[in-house]
Amino acid sequence: MANFSTHLKASTIVSATFSSVLLSMSEVSGFQALGLFIVGALAGLLPDLDSDKSKSLNSLFSIFAILVAGILLLNFQFNSIIETWVLGLSVYLLFMFVIKPIFEHFTVHRATLHSLSAVCMFGLLTFHSSLLLGVTLHLALLCSIFVFIGALTHLVLDECYSVDIDNKELKASFGTTLKPIDLRYPFTSLAQVGITLGCVYFAMPYFSNISDIFNTWVAKLHTIPFLPNLSDYEWPIELS
Repeated sequence: MANFSTHLKASTIVSATFSSVLLSMSEVSGFQALGLFIVGALAGLLPDLDSDKSKSLNSLFSIFAILVAGILLLNFQFNSIIETWVLGLSVYLLFMFVIKPIFEHFTVHRATLHSLSAVCMFGLLTFHSSLLLGVTLHLALLCSIFVFIGALTHLVLDECYSVDIDNKELKASFGTTLKPIDLRYPFTSLAQVGITLGCVYFAMPYFSNISDIFNTWVAKLHTIPFLPNLSDYEWPIELS
């Protein structure tokens, strides 16, 4: 499978591509595009929250702790520096000494988090979390899409690394990532599906507006040029 650095590079490239398209469509501001780029890049690490390697796991949870603390600090007003420091430290301690041990105890690497149901769950949870933070429906939808694409990039890359091109054979890990659910762990898989369906149910009031947003995106995609128009450039005239 691909390592930590490779996953981060791949999700960074994919996220940068999609955020640049949104900028070309004038769907987001430069600051929003930067935020979405960061979200998508980090989402490429989400499936490895069940990693067995302590170094990778510590890096992942440190990154997500900093991200969550930053989001909270940007969305809520605090009256003093001490409150800001206490919040940041509390979030870090919560992630490293409460949430991380839970993941270490209950998860197995390349199991339920390496599945399409987990990717859908990550995306939908991001959608509702963004709405709870008070962002617009438009931006919440974009955040969820970037998380979905980032996490899916991780699975696709792992699956590609399961193919040995030189020896023309499939490795033992082939098929362990791009799976709908993990039947080896029915309880966890059922919980993921349940969370996903619950998120879909609570998103139903937004379906009509989401459909309108998608239609707008499709219309704009048809209007933006992919290749530059050479007639817009003034070329120097060579004098004989």
